[in-house]
Amino acid sequence: EMEVAVAAPSYATEDARGRPLAPAERLRHLLSSPPAADSAAAALEVAERFWGDPTPRLLYPGDALIPLQQLGRWAGWSVPSPLGLDVSPIFGPWLAFRAAMLTVAALPFSERGPAVSPCDTCEDPPCIRTCPAGAVRKKEAFSRQRCLEQRLEDQAGCGIQCHSRLACPIGVKWRYPQRQLHYHGERSLRSLLAWKDASGR
Repeated sequence: EMEVAVAAPSYATEDARGRPLAPAERLRHLLSSPPAADSAAAALEVAERFWGDPTPRLLYPGDALIPLQQLGRWAGWSVPSPLGLDVSPIFGPWLAFRAAMLTVAALPFSERGPAVSPCDTCEDPPCIRTCPAGAVRKKEAFSRQRCLEQRLEDQAGCGIQCHSRLACPIGVKWRYPQRQLHYHGERSLRSLLAWKDASGR
């Protein structure tokens, strides 16, 4: 299996002299550098519009490494799946954790409970049948190596959209519109190609 490197932030965290930027200045740089800008702007809009907090402390995207999938599992919102990404019993594979923040808003308490995996009752998983690389497997762990090789080989197909994810019958009504799928798929592929170039693989 190949190692996956965590890229450094693509926005400024220090000034020209190497001094840390103030939080407001870091946020300004973050909001001007896609793709983090999209998630950051959406998170700030939610905090202000729905929670009444115009100045939440944005933790991610940012310079902190936050384990969003693990937090989602801890909260009972998602569970691991053969796809190599988490799924929700309600939203299926169409659940994405894109931001983490601290707020002073008085939010209602939400009870935490373990999520039940919809994959446990799927007898003939279409996600496994549909994967051309054989990366999605029921009893073995998801093969990141096979998936990455297939995405690089078939950039116009698997490179920008996961056939296995699209085949999942859970949460179909929450599936992203084609335009959004294409947007995220292209950004993901560009990141993958940049990683490949940087690693010399």
